[in-house]
Formats: sequence, structure tokens, C-alpha cells
Amino acid sequence: MNGESLKRDLLKKMIIAKIDIAAYLLMRKAKGYMSVIETGHLRDNLFDLSAEYREMASRLNSHLAAPEMASINQGIGAVSSAAVCLMTGCHDCPQYIAIDAEKLENCLRQLSASLKDIMSHQLAVES
Repeated sequence: MNGESLKRDLLKKMIIAKIDIAAYLLMRKAKGYMSVIETGHLRDNLFDLSAEYREMASRLNSHLAAPEMASINQGIGAVSSAAVCLMTGCHDCPQYIAIDAEKLENCLRQLSASLKDIMSHQLAVES
């Protein structure tokens, strides 16, 4: 894969992660808790995305401009922070967990800002 296709693939996965975090957060706010299984599934997906990024970071770094790479790093940092946040919830009982919604919302804001910045870099390059 070349640098541009790696970036597109990573960007697509980051957008999916944003959607997943937003949906989880909505349900968490509505119910006040989430199941341990739902939390673990999202957490594992976010950690997988972070690991995948670490594997391709050097190839991306050689193909992307520094500001664009910084935006991607910020977004992946938010993904990793969200995954860690999903590890730190209070267990009300063995099947349910209450995650700090404010921390998760902050991670979502950071990821959204990063994606917006990446898209603005991409639009600037295309014009």
C-alpha cells in the first residue's frame, strides 16, 4: 500500500471509531451504565486501531506532511485515551460498568477536532 491509501484506510477507521464512541456515549448517558461485553468490545476495537497505527506510522510519516501527521497523532491519541477510559469504569455488578462519560466525551471531542483538521489538510491539498 502506498502512503495515500494507508492514510485513507486509517482515516476511514478513525471515522468509524468516532461513530462507535459517539453511539456508546449516547447509550451510556441514556442508561447510566453499559454492559461489560459492550464496553470490552469497543475497547478492544480502539486498542486494535491504535496498534494498527503504530505498525504503519513510519510508512505514513515518510509520505505525509508534518502538520497532517500531527493531526493523525492527535486523533490516535484520543482513540487510545478513549480505550483507556473504557478500562476504568466502576463495576456496579459483574455484568454492568459505569464509565466516566465526561472523560469519554472529551476523547470524542479531541478525535472530532483531529478528523476535522485532517479533512481540512486533505481539502487544501486537493485544491
